[in-house]
Amino acid sequence: MRIVKFLLPVVTAVLFTLVGCMSEVTQAEYTEGKQYSVIDPPIALKAPTGQHEVSEIFWYGCPHCFSLEPTIKEYLKTKPANVFFNRVPGTLGETWDYHAKLYYIGYILDRDGAKDLHGKIFNAAHVQRRPLPRFERGNTAKNDDNLRRFFESFGYTADEINKAMSSMELNSLLSYARDVNTKSGIDSVPSIIVNGKYLTGPSRMTGSDKLIDVINYLTKLPR
Repeated sequence: MRIVKFLLPVVTAVLFTLVGCMSEVTQAEYTEGKQYSVIDPPIALKAPTGQHEVSEIFWYGCPHCFSLEPTIKEYLKTKPANVFFNRVPGTLGETWDYHAKLYYIGYILDRDGAKDLHGKIFNAAHVQRRPLPRFERGNTAKNDDNLRRFFESFGYTADEINKAMSSMELNSLLSYARDVNTKSGIDSVPSIIVNGKYLTGPSRMTGSDKLIDVINYLTKLPR
């Protein structure tokens, strides 16, 4: 019994040391140039003061973005309370920019996410194989009509859709998305930006890397 009492503190100390070493090794594996890169200068944040910001850059037509949705949903359930999550549509090209408008109209129509319109649009594109609204260069009226008919298929009225499409908020949100895309220097999606400074994403994960672990790690780095 005396031997057990003597060894218990020693064993406990060793275990704590090993756990600490394992944690350091795990963090050391996340290095700039591999799992993430640095955005310099950093992008201005939308998060409330004192909160971290995690932004997902995506495109509705991207199968990899759709495949990432379960991971994003898992992250939203487990993220710390002081993390502000922000979706930003990709604007790499005219069609993407048009679909950024699609996202933000949906955001305005389903601001609280109660109808999960974002998820339904992804599901329509990748499960039901419904075509996303088609962009036609130089034909604003046709493009707006395509968006209008798309949202009507989800049960929204023409008045609701027109109000969202003509809002000043929509223009402001689109300007913000274009700014983030340009200043972050992204060239593919899905991408994740942490605190406006660290850029990562699924394509940067290797071996046993887990995106959520990398995101959590990046929120602890200096801003």
